[in-house]
Amino acid sequence: MHKRVSENAMSGMWGEVEITQGNLNPPNNHFYMRGFLHRFPADLIGGSNRSKAAVRSALVDWGGPSPVETDIDGTKAFFRKRAWVRRFFAANDAVAGDIVRVEETSPYRYRVRLLKSHRR
Repeated sequence: MHKRVSENAMSGMWGEVEITQGNLNPPNNHFYMRGFLHRFPADLIGGSNRSKAAVRSALVDWGGPSPVETDIDGTKAFFRKRAWVRRFFAANDAVAGDIVRVEETSPYRYRVRLLKSHRR
């Protein structure tokens, strides 16, 4: 599985993770950020359910009509709100092996993009 974290002069952090068929299968609609979860602010990471949501939330630009406001489920290491992830995967024709890139554009603002796999 592809996981990479790198510094980038254009953003505060970014991480990449290869998506699996399990990530794409309903009702999952998620991608794990375990490899770079430690890079997010601690107050953005909450517990395992909505009642244990983080103190702060972030705006996530996923390329859709509007950004999503969400925190991170620290137990599962993915964004708590996931309906947008299904739309993100569909809009980008995501398949297992593609790469999800998460970039910090400013504090508590992130951009999520899909990089197509070259293995097709």
